[in-house]
Amino acid sequence: MRTFLFFKVLLFIFSSVVAQNNTTLTIETAKEITNFIESKRKYYNSPSIAVAITDENNTVYLNHFGNAKKGDKYLIGSMSKSFTALLVLKLQEQGKLRLEDPVSKYLKWFAYKDKTLSDKITIENLLRHTSGISTEMGRTFKTDNNFDYVNYYTELLRKIELKKSTKILFKYSNVNYRLLGLIIENVTGKTYDKCLEELITKPMELTKTSGEINTDIIDSYQYLLYYPILKFNKKLHEKEVSSGLISSSASDMAIYLRNIMNSYNNNPNTVLKASITQQLMTKEENSNSFYGLGWFVNNDASVLYHGGTNKSFESQMYIIPKLKKAIVVLINSNQAPDVEIINGIYGILLGKGYYNKSSFPYYRNLPLVFLAILLVFLFQFRRWKKLNYTKHISKKVIPNLFLIFGISLSITILVLIPKLNGVSLKTTLQFDPSSGYSLILISLFLLLTFLLNYLSAAAKTQNN
Repeated sequence: MRTFLFFKVLLFIFSSVVAQNNTTLTIETAKEITNFIESKRKYYNSPSIAVAITDENNTVYLNHFGNAKKGDKYLIGSMSKSFTALLVLKLQEQGKLRLEDPVSKYLKWFAYKDKTLSDKITIENLLRHTSGISTEMGRTFKTDNNFDYVNYYTELLRKIELKKSTKILFKYSNVNYRLLGLIIENVTGKTYDKCLEELITKPMELTKTSGEINTDIIDSYQYLLYYPILKFNKKLHEKEVSSGLISSSASDMAIYLRNIMNSYNNNPNTVLKASITQQLMTKEENSNSFYGLGWFVNNDASVLYHGGTNKSFESQMYIIPKLKKAIVVLINSNQAPDVEIINGIYGILLGKGYYNKSSFPYYRNLPLVFLAILLVFLFQFRRWKKLNYTKHISKKVIPNLFLIFGISLSITILVLIPKLNGVSLKTTLQFDPSSGYSLILISLFLLLTFLLNYLSAAAKTQNN
């Protein structure tokens, strides 16, 4: 349900021009940022927010809001993909794989309906989300580690049909990076978490960053109406780590971003080679995609960025190379104002101010809509009860048309509202259960209300 905010962040980034080159953060600027973030936290009732800003040398801003404490670990969602992409490039550097290698070289079961086409899908295709795998296929999330993702994907992938003559377009999918996680484990003979530790977290000295699903992360919440009060179950699946389940702290993420930024800027204060980072941020030629390898890159490469969404965590990270600063925002609730916050900080750093308008998404009101429909249903039920629960069928056109309209409306609400937000009902139930179950109840009781109205009208016609 974040499609609108995603386009707002794109609009903000593409319309901004980096006008400063300083690496300091004044007391006045820090205070303005703090006040801005706190205003957002209060408005959205966010339980905890952690924010860090780094320049090329140090973390110049680190603050925690609400119940947040220094060192708290958050799930960083799809920002994990940047780590996975970096791991793949490091393994290529070691000669253990090549980006142009077919996926089937490492995952023998990787096959589409036409295997001759799936054999052409490379590791680079997975990194760039140009494998032909759908976004919806990646919206499966499991909590039982006994669930076999290999068997599951083996079956699903064989249903994919590609056209031989058509170029595969960008389709963002978690599946791509879950498959990369399996490839990393296959070529190293180690778990993804161990590879992450050896190749990234130890060299960068990231003590609060992990791919271990049983690590101690901060409690997180999902919304009911305007308050994130539904505590999230922390059960996670280890094969989803490479696409979205790495955990980290704001301070660690600042160090990570500093290493990436300095490498990209050819600054020696980094453990990464510039050649690797340049490859991470290189978009595909002759493509309209803004995706490099694990990173989004805007038109003029003035902002390198990625966001993350888990069932009860939100995160955003920006690297602004010419400004020599990077920002990370971590929040322990779903549907959080991470985009608004990071855009606001970016605007403050540019000296341009920020767009401060806030509003709760319309779907936060769905439980209230259900209660209103429930009251109408009870009124209709009482009316039907007075007619002794009659079950006559009306032969008149208008009552029948009205019933058909009610059935159509109920189905449309159930299907259309999730699609307007770019997700399925299944995904809505997982990521925003308050809205998901409200939609189901709204559709059900709306249908029952129309049915009771029809039966009441038919009974009156029969009596007349």
